[in-house]
Amino acid sequence: MAWFRPPPPGTHLTPWVPDAIFVPISRAFERLGVYFYNRVLNKTEIGLFDKRWNPKVHGPYCHWRYYGKPDTKLFDVKLADLPAWLGRRQKTPGAVYNEFVRNIYRVHNLYYSGPVYGSAVKTIFRFIFAYSFLNWLVKSHRYLDFQKTYYHW
Repeated sequence: MAWFRPPPPGTHLTPWVPDAIFVPISRAFERLGVYFYNRVLNKTEIGLFDKRWNPKVHGPYCHWRYYGKPDTKLFDVKLADLPAWLGRRQKTPGAVYNEFVRNIYRVHNLYYSGPVYGSAVKTIFRFIFAYSFLNWLVKSHRYLDFQKTYYHW
């Protein structure tokens, strides 16, 4: 931090929170984390391969691929068949999570890796463009007054 003067040499800096308080609190958080992992996360299927994936049939595992039975697309469903189509969807938190992760991997494969967009230069320029656009978006309010008076000199 540049606004603080450096302490004189040989100065012993003590922490703001004494170790008598900090160490037990950090151990309690660590034990809560271990308990949460062992009792909650370990019992779920988060981070595991899809149960329907068979390496002999499907080959190597693709995170963006749906391995369930293919169903009619939403745009192809008739209005009368919509309640039945919605009834066939899984509405559990795990299914929502899996769909979310599948779409993240699909976008990553389409735009940031994969055979077509495999060039690192293209990916770097995409991030530069996104960074520039977001900075322009955030700072554009500074130029509104200038735009109002630009043609009035």
